[in-house]
Amino acid sequence: MGATTTWERWDSMLPDGTVNPGSMTSFNHHALGSIANWMHADVGGLEAIEPGWKVFRVKPQPNKELSWADVAFESRYGRIELRWTLKGGLFRMRLRVPPNSTAVVSLPSDGRGSEVGKREAKEQRVGSGEYDFECQFIQAQWPPKALLPPWGRAEF
Repeated sequence: MGATTTWERWDSMLPDGTVNPGSMTSFNHHALGSIANWMHADVGGLEAIEPGWKVFRVKPQPNKELSWADVAFESRYGRIELRWTLKGGLFRMRLRVPPNSTAVVSLPSDGRGSEVGKREAKEQRVGSGEYDFECQFIQAQWPPKALLPPWGRAEF
């Protein structure tokens, strides 16, 4: 019938632990994979630039509601680890880059569209090893305005 994950049921596992005998039973929910990707890519700030994660981006997105993240990813070259914290206006991050890999690091902006400080403003490329980063971070507006409201007109 050519079904994809679009046709799957959300009640495939019944409350008693048995599998729903109906059609379209699946445990391959794409939505759960999307959440994991969002947590790695947006919260943690990890994103592959080259296949196999030989080169990857580190660009975390802290805010007043989310003040820390601890992220690990098993890449082809080894384990990538990063932990960042936001306490007061101080952003700190520890990064571990596996052997034969490169990380392109961007520290968070000050909330006004410009990076904090000249050194933190530019992307930094770092090779294998462990690194500590630190910068000031000021949340300009919280919660942020939606780019496109539900009714489809941009706010000015």
